[in-house]
Amino acid sequence: MTTMTTWSPPSEAPAPVPTGARTEMLEAFSGHMLRHADVAAWRRVFLGPAYGSIRFETAQLTLLGADAPLPGISEDERQQLADRLGGQLQPARDVDLLLAFDDAAGALRAALMLQRLAAGPRVRTVLASVACTVARFDAERVDQRVVFGPELEQAQAALAQAARGTIVLGAATYALLGDGVGELVQDGVLTTELDEHTVTRACITLAPHASAAMSTFAGLGLS
Repeated sequence: MTTMTTWSPPSEAPAPVPTGARTEMLEAFSGHMLRHADVAAWRRVFLGPAYGSIRFETAQLTLLGADAPLPGISEDERQQLADRLGGQLQPARDVDLLLAFDDAAGALRAALMLQRLAAGPRVRTVLASVACTVARFDAERVDQRVVFGPELEQAQAALAQAARGTIVLGAATYALLGDGVGELVQDGVLTTELDEHTVTRACITLAPHASAAMSTFAGLGLS
């Protein structure tokens, strides 16, 4: 993915990364952009005015990885879908949709919408709540944010192991949601994996639907 968009900051200010690590962070961010975006996107950030504004933060976010809910979805539609769902689209080569959310509940609502939106076989969806490294920079008078680091790679790897038609919740996401899982999921089955008394992984499988995709897509304003 090469498209990035604005992202509202969380209610608590994220912690800045120590300045002594700036060189290492720039190298890691550059490598991430080359792997997951494209050369044109890298040039806009590293060879243009945006470079001087790059700064790094750590923030607690919930990452959503998913298959595209409709076949042939365009880049513009991906961006519109991310905007409608309230997440920030992230560059990713191996995942159709990779979004970052400030809160776990918003990410779960988005995951439910993607499952209901899917035409034909349902999609794979994974939610992972992690402390992320975020690169911020100013591009065309817009504050851009890109998540990078091992946590992002782990979320993408988890998606590859997920079954179609399921929403997989990592342990941290499940803990953040608490009883909110049951409040948000009215038409699905929740299963959990336990280590003694601690939930290490949860999986939501929604009830089958018929002809929901186009009405949902229209409801998002994308038809």
